Amino acid sequence: MLYMKKGFTLVELLGVIVILSLVVILAVPQVLNLIKGSEQDLSDATKEIIYNATELYITDNKDTYRSTEGNVYCISLTTLNNHNLIKTPLLDSVTGEEIPLSKQVEVKVLNNSYVYELKDTCTPIIDVEPNEPELFSNMIPVVYNETIEKWIYADTNDEWYDYSNKKWANAVVLKLNPSKYYEVGDSISMDDMAQMYVWIPRYKYTIFNGNNGSVTTPIEINVEFEEGTATTGTVKCYDAVSGTAGTSSEVCTDSTQTNNAVANNVSTYTHPAFCLGRKKTDGSCNGTELEGIWVGKFEVSGTATAANLTVLPSVSPLVSQTVSTYFNAMSGVASSFNIKDETNTLADSHMMKNMEWGAVAYLKQSEYGLGTTDIALNNYYDSSKSVYYMTGCGSAVGTTATTTTCTPYNEANGQAASTTGNIYGVYDMNGGAWDYVMGNMVNTSGEFYASNAGTFSTTPDAKYYDAYTYNTSNTTHGRGKLGDATKETLKSFGSTSGGWYSDYAFFPYSTLSWFLRGGYSRYGSNAGVFFFHSRNGGGGNGHSARLVITGP
Repeated sequence: MLYMKKGFTLVELLGVIVILSLVVILAVPQVLNLIKGSEQDLSDATKEIIYNATELYITDNKDTYRSTEGNVYCISLTTLNNHNLIKTPLLDSVTGEEIPLSKQVEVKVLNNSYVYELKDTCTPIIDVEPNEPELFSNMIPVVYNETIEKWIYADTNDEWYDYSNKKWANAVVLKLNPSKYYEVGDSISMDDMAQMYVWIPRYKYTIFNGNNGSVTTPIEINVEFEEGTATTGTVKCYDAVSGTAGTSSEVCTDSTQTNNAVANNVSTYTHPAFCLGRKKTDGSCNGTELEGIWVGKFEVSGTATAANLTVLPSVSPLVSQTVSTYFNAMSGVASSFNIKDETNTLADSHMMKNMEWGAVAYLKQSEYGLGTTDIALNNYYDSSKSVYYMTGCGSAVGTTATTTTCTPYNEANGQAASTTGNIYGVYDMNGGAWDYVMGNMVNTSGEFYASNAGTFSTTPDAKYYDAYTYNTSNTTHGRGKLGDATKETLKSFGSTSGGWYSDYAFFPYSTLSWFLRGGYSRYGSNAGVFFFHSRNGGGGNGHSARLVITGP
């Protein structure tokens, strides 16, 4: 018997078509995704070639592309092609299409590494070059000639300074009656110099310990120079100084962070030393915004009158003066030496503030200074002399014993005692004599506290000293301020020996209302740029001070 296969009904055919359509709908996207994923992998391979070429270019030009956190560099494919790091035409490994050389590689510096991304356009964010030093009348820019061992009148159109290579700008002020008139290229006699200065350009830094903690190992502080008087830091602070024993001297906030809290390793702060004045409650400067400050290269020497104050190496520092004597003498230096700006207005000369010491210390602790290498000790001490100390002396790094022989500032071990490890830094910030600074703990009424009878007949202008909350304990480190190199630079918070590099950390307290910085030669490893101590403001045979010049 023959059987004939029965055909599909119309309903069955429609059902099969629907099922097949569903299969296609479900399967095609998966296939397309597989293809797309394969293309993406291949495209990534092409990008990897470009990124490797970019890395080679940065390596060959590392002085231009510094690994400063937050920097963004834009490097075009044209640049890579011009340096023979990629070949043209540059084709995509998947599509075969030519990649335009107008595209750019965005290079971000994140966590000390470079991160690459190929873009059509890229906006660079580069650390700003340091502000050009402000030269006042009777102030001569200088560079050091190692061959003849003399300071040379610098040509400011040539290389006078290079902070990337730790060559900080130096300048000298001549005596009132120098032996000759100097021109660019001349070597300047040390006998004609009255004072030597180092320029500290305006900068902001990344907060690394903003919440009264401990940092057990000294770290490199991230510093970024600012242009002109721009304030680009996210942190704002203002004084909250009290005569009631407390743990704080200021209030700081960061409006870019959750709950306005200052965030370690994220928040940035324009260093407050570049405001010659106090901060308003909104964090702005109630005074003069500065592009930088001139700091005495050495502790002051000479005698305690403005016309006779010197800042020179290899001499006995001026000691045994009260804080007020130092302050009053330094206030008259600009007038005595005719230090004026281009409008014929007197510059501002004053005794170094605690915050200004901090500005130098943080720049030292950055990539532009010694970084995490400690400053060598100025270990000269001779008890047989009328003055036991000498400016600009140095020693081998790690040496803590005193000596009656001064290794001068222009020799290798002498230079190790500067903030840069070379001749262009600031000296006498580790050992030598103690340095009084204008940092004052207020009294129980919340007012300026001279502490030692007769040291000040009137209260100094508020812009010339940093004020701190009163307390009867010398370990209430929370009274420190951001930027002053006290509470932030502690390996052991609340300990008098808890400073970085084993530096002592005694906060002013009770009747000892003044800050001393740097320690003295006999303190050995306990002296240092992060050392701070308390005194009553009276004259001591181990106490000196430092001079600062700023714009008016």
